[in-house]
Amino acid sequence: MDTTVRGHMQRLEQKRDLLNAQILEESDAQKRKQLETDLRAVESTLKFYRDALETERRLFQDGFLL
Repeated sequence: MDTTVRGHMQRLEQKRDLLNAQILEESDAQKRKQLETDLRAVESTLKFYRDALETERRLFQDGFLL
């Protein structure tokens, strides 16, 4: 796995943007519901990554991971 966390996050952000656009264009309620479920999963993963990076930043800032 040669991708950085930042790389994963960038791809997830692109996926989020694509899903948002697809939701706006989708007229079928069932398909829109699935797209919204996928969007929530992407947003949840992005939050996980952001929280992990913030925790790591705080640990380094406080000197715990020197």
